[in-house]
Amino acid sequence: MITTEQLLEGCAHETRIIQLLATKMPAGGLDYRPTPGQRSMLELMQYMTYMAALPAAREIDGDWGRREQLVPAGEAVTAASFHQAMDAQLDFVRAEVAKTDGRDFADGTTLPWGTPCTLGEFLVHCILKTYAVYKMQFFLYLKSAGATELGSMQCWAGIDPPPQP
Repeated sequence: MITTEQLLEGCAHETRIIQLLATKMPAGGLDYRPTPGQRSMLELMQYMTYMAALPAAREIDGDWGRREQLVPAGEAVTAASFHQAMDAQLDFVRAEVAKTDGRDFADGTTLPWGTPCTLGEFLVHCILKTYAVYKMQFFLYLKSAGATELGSMQCWAGIDPPPQP
């Protein structure tokens, strides 16, 4: 079973990777969208600043009540404020998860779509996996928008590869 510390370190690791990827934005990349019906790069970045906070708040509060606070704040994020907004989300997630101290990860709850699960499963599926999934989408958007130099080291380890001789 994953511990609270492992869960939060996983979220922090994914946050650092997303922040590194954001530094690789190609010129004009913020307006890129793969197809007309998909989010633009900037819209994806804005969503990523509350993607994990919403389910964290939902699990602690038992409803989506904080949506009215989190979504508008995320939609106001710019490329310049993205790094700070991602840090703020991580702090929010840490604070929410801290409120689960004393609860057993085996306690019952449900996923947002109604599937029964344990608290531990909820935290992994709706918080940690959210970071990883949207990190990969961001990585692929960046590559499609012209950041073709990006590779596995940036996506999985959050580091730039050493320069080639």
